[in-house]
Amino acid sequence: MGIRATADALRAAPTAALGDLADQLTAFAEQTGRTVDGRRLTATAEVTGGPDARLVLRGTPAGPWSWITDGTRPHAVGVKRKPGPGGRRVLMLAGASHPVMAPVEHPGGTGRDAWRTVQRRAATLAPAVVGEHVHRAMVT
Repeated sequence: MGIRATADALRAAPTAALGDLADQLTAFAEQTGRTVDGRRLTATAEVTGGPDARLVLRGTPAGPWSWITDGTRPHAVGVKRKPGPGGRRVLMLAGASHPVMAPVEHPGGTGRDAWRTVQRRAATLAPAVVGEHVHRAMVT
């Protein structure tokens, strides 16, 4: 391969590397996030090419990612629900065999650092993936 072809391959390497990294990280985020409140947590990746190639990874939907990363404070559940039959506000809670009068005080929950786990994976994968693409550009 000539110098010009090597230079072109090196110029394209960061964008290609970030595309591969985006695929790996979105798959990892989906494994890490799973589902919260019946919603499947995913990630979207946006790669901007060029000399200053950039990868932006976003967890979607953002709210549940925040809950499983940082946890939640104690809060009331069912406050805004419309009254059910007989003018009463009721909730059907998971594990309950009957409706429960609303509102119910939820004790909150601890996070499990889910999004930070994705960030740590990105920090460890990025140098290897970019290095691999640069190496391939140099030797082919």
